[in-house]
Amino acid sequence: MPLITHPTPFGHSLTGDCLFSVNAGIPIKLALELAAQLLSSATALCAESQVASPKTSHSLTFASLQLVEMSKGLVDATLDSVLQADTLK
Repeated sequence: MPLITHPTPFGHSLTGDCLFSVNAGIPIKLALELAAQLLSSATALCAESQVASPKTSHSLTFASLQLVEMSKGLVDATLDSVLQADTLK
C-alpha cells in the first residue's frame, strides 16, 4: 500500500492559528515532487529579489517565504506519514 499524506496544518498567523493544511490522501511521491518544485521557485524568486527595486524585492521576498512555508508543510506531512507507518509496523 503506497504511503499517503495525513492532514497537516501549516502557516501560522500572528495569533498562532494555522492558516493552511496539506490534505490527506496525497501520494508521498507527488507531495515531495511538488515540494521540490516550490523550493526551486523560491530559489529563483530570491535570486531575482537581489537585483529588483526595494518595493519589488519586498514582494518577491514575501512570495519566496510563502513558497518555502508550503514546501515545509508538504515535507512535514510526508514525514508524519512515514513516521506513523513505521510505528504501525
